[in-house]
Amino acid sequence: MLEGNLFVEKRAHPRVSIKIPVKYRVVEDMAGIQSIIEMRKTEAHTESLDISLGGMYIVSDQPLGIGSILHLDITLPGRERRLTAFGEVVWSKDSGAGLHFMMIKHEDLEALSAFLDESSPKK
Repeated sequence: MLEGNLFVEKRAHPRVSIKIPVKYRVVEDMAGIQSIIEMRKTEAHTESLDISLGGMYIVSDQPLGIGSILHLDITLPGRERRLTAFGEVVWSKDSGAGLHFMMIKHEDLEALSAFLDESSPKK
């Protein structure tokens, strides 16, 4: 009988380990209606540790509750325009959180896909 821990990959999309700048804010008002000044008070700047078409892992010095919705501005290296997405916190620990992208514009998804293709290790 085999003993030991077997890891089964559950992700639908392969992740690329890369640090990229990310700005986020927790969406507390589901209508999303806040003044620009109020929004800036709740913004946090961080970076990712990995990213895929389905989500990302971000570093966070503040606890992020599982189920929290984040508005994300993602800066991909070599790209002028930031990507915008909404992500749900699916797991959280002291050092960061795993996010599942809930909503991302089609053109931003295409830009992310192209970036991941360029950044993926070639086999």
